[in-house]
Amino acid sequence: MRKRNTMKVSASFLVLLMGFSLVACGNSNPAAQPPVNNTEERSPAPEQQPNESAAIEAEGILTGWADPHTVEIRVNEKPMSFQVSEDLQKSLDDIDDEDSVRFKYVEKTIDATTKQLVLTEIAKMESSDENNGSNAGGTVTSDRPKTSELEVTVEGMTEKRPVTLAQAKGYSLYVFEPMAFDAEDHELTMKIDPDYEIEIEKLPANYNLDALKMDAKEELSETGEVKQLTAEQLSNGPMKDAKLYMMSQNDKKTEYFIVKELDGNGFVFHIQAPIGEPSEGFLPMAYASLNSIMNE
Repeated sequence: MRKRNTMKVSASFLVLLMGFSLVACGNSNPAAQPPVNNTEERSPAPEQQPNESAAIEAEGILTGWADPHTVEIRVNEKPMSFQVSEDLQKSLDDIDDEDSVRFKYVEKTIDATTKQLVLTEIAKMESSDENNGSNAGGTVTSDRPKTSELEVTVEGMTEKRPVTLAQAKGYSLYVFEPMAFDAEDHELTMKIDPDYEIEIEKLPANYNLDALKMDAKEELSETGEVKQLTAEQLSNGPMKDAKLYMMSQNDKKTEYFIVKELDGNGFVFHIQAPIGEPSEGFLPMAYASLNSIMNE
């Protein structure tokens, strides 16, 4: 009886020992397993080449050089910057600032946020190509001198400044360098800020001053209280001969409606003068230019 118990204990011990051995074998040599490498070898991404549009043709006014490789051109009164190659720079030697130009360019897309305009051709517009004198350097058919000097009083100082003749349909006028004239729209503006604007309206021979006064009140009332200056108030100023001088203002701008006869014809000048730094010289130059109008 005692012998059988000993055999049972021995058998049990043997089974237990084999179990430990199997567990030990299952966990042995973990470092001997080959490492798993999940990193794939990748080729370097090819360098992205800029996408280039087809050539685009446009017309504008040359503003000038922004730097040795960048030129600025106003297109529809909006400044645009173009990159210029060294070979093309020679084409600009005979083109002056404020000249009308016809040109071609391409648009290069560098990345999702960067685009570059590159000039490919440019030429000055000759007289036959220009839009009837659409700027101060445009076509001029008048017999008046192309350049002259006009007196202007700014901040109490009266001096003569150079001007260039510009022509629109039915009249011509002299324009100071800081200003630009659009003959098609009959608009005189400051180059630095086109919100300083004068719209020139040539009146028919039988215009009605009372009707114009009503138009002025309606137009100016949108800006503020409408005031009419008397002949006495105008007597010492550049608009002393005005048939009608009305104005209104608010904290942002002053607006004028002026009727004047020049060279035998009536004109209305719709003037927008924002409150800002250029305002001191704007009106004196504007009045001098407007008083230079002659019928053509």
